[in-house]
Amino acid sequence: MKKALNTICLSIATALFFCLPASGKNFNYAWFMSLKKDRRDTFMRQPLFITFSQDGNRAYVVDGTGKLFSYTMDRGVPKAAFFASGMLNKPIAMAKLSATRIAVVNRGTNEIDIIDLKTRKIEKVKMKIIPDKMFYSNGNFYILDRLSGDIIKINGKFEVEQIFKHGAKDGFIDFKIKNNNIIGLLPLSRAVKIFNIDTGKLKRTIKLDNKKLVLPISIDTDADGYIYICDKDAGNIKIYNDEGKLMDIILNRGEKRGELYYPSYITFDKQGKLWVAEEGNGRVEVFDRQNAKDKK
Repeated sequence: MKKALNTICLSIATALFFCLPASGKNFNYAWFMSLKKDRRDTFMRQPLFITFSQDGNRAYVVDGTGKLFSYTMDRGVPKAAFFASGMLNKPIAMAKLSATRIAVVNRGTNEIDIIDLKTRKIEKVKMKIIPDKMFYSNGNFYILDRLSGDIIKINGKFEVEQIFKHGAKDGFIDFKIKNNNIIGLLPLSRAVKIFNIDTGKLKRTIKLDNKKLVLPISIDTDADGYIYICDKDAGNIKIYNDEGKLMDIILNRGEKRGELYYPSYITFDKQGKLWVAEEGNGRVEVFDRQNAKDKK
């Protein structure tokens, strides 16, 4: 009897071991909140990009219909928003330059608009590239050029200083700046390239296990260096290690709370929460890696 019991326990332990991710890492994300609707009856319809203030107190969402939203980080309450009344033409990304100035990528006019939030004055900078995703760091703009597929470093005078070349048949579709590195996603090649942000040198290329990867659209990495890929058509997030091995698949396709319908952008905040912009559901949802109870 004792021998049979030991055999059963061993079988259960073995089964549990093989159900875990290969690293034993917990990738269980619970729904934390959805960003609330604006009381002025103006709300997001096509969220495309999410960024945060340096102090970590505000989240900013770019809506492709021509609106910019700001929210509190803790409860997703809408704060002051900039509704440009036709001034913004298909905005795709934004960056906070200072407490009173922001930069917005207008793909409809192929320009970057520098906006003074106090005076509402706009300085328009026409670009020779086709600007897409954009980040601002140490006085420089890092912009994805959809024409070449490369990532361009541009100084405060809008002069090109460095080019991070994709070196593949396809170009980058998204990128993040993490730990003094630029991490770019190649959607057709199913690969990730990592550059040193100072030297521009390619550090490594990671080929992703693409057996279950349908339409990779956005990328980020967590504090442990795991790679998160937003799979738009599949409606989920796939997690890879630094060798490109698929570790886990989180979240599911759907329209209910906590489900994803054509997610288009992902990013982590400083607290490690995962923010997901969904074009299909017209919302932004936030997920917590801890086993936290749902918050209303």
